[in-house]
Amino acid sequence: MPIAACAFGLVAAAGCSNDPADEATELVVLGDSLAEESMQYVHLLTSDKEFKPNFFGGTAPCDWLERDVESNDTSIVIITFTGNSQTPCMKDDAGGFLDGGALVAKYESDVESLVEKARDDGARVLLVGQPIRRDDVGGNDEVDAINDMYRRLADDEFVSFVDGGAALENADGTYAQELPCIPDEPECRDTGTNLVRNDDGLHFCPGGPRQGSCPTYASGAWRFALRIVDAVNNPEAFERA
Repeated sequence: MPIAACAFGLVAAAGCSNDPADEATELVVLGDSLAEESMQYVHLLTSDKEFKPNFFGGTAPCDWLERDVESNDTSIVIITFTGNSQTPCMKDDAGGFLDGGALVAKYESDVESLVEKARDDGARVLLVGQPIRRDDVGGNDEVDAINDMYRRLADDEFVSFVDGGAALENADGTYAQELPCIPDEPECRDTGTNLVRNDDGLHFCPGGPRQGSCPTYASGAWRFALRIVDAVNNPEAFERA
């Protein structure tokens, strides 16, 4: 999938009109509830950059297709969606909501559109891999397929992938409710471990299900954010030969 290709015939010395600036000075975030929980830490750890939040719990990529997120050639557009299908743009022809392969196909089409819009603006794009869910929650086949889709789209120039979800899974990629504390973590329980997932087996904020940002420290959100910040601070990850 060629994204925002340069117009035919431009001389190489002039460069492409949608090439990013040498330095990224702002972050534009598109996402759902996992973004709501983690982006406070991304903002904290990238305080030198302007922060433009465009995320809300329960949303899917299609909910943001018509939004002007004001990205430009100094932006990194962070796209992080975990597989929601509960808003009008995710309805199927029978009046229900897309799931399974149909959900993944819809996500791929819509994420492609978001990436293309960002690249047309000259922005870099970071696609964020999602964490698996506890087995009883369901939807892990969709999560795996969405992550594979993110990886495929990251083959394009100035588009990168970071596996944020792996930061809060066991070493073998299985679901973890708690993990050993990591170096320099803001808080660590006396047990030497921290909860990294909500009781619902999906979200980050420890304790019972809730909406919005977490009012207490959330180790899972911190770990997810660290992966994103590492990618933001590594511009070479966006370059392709």
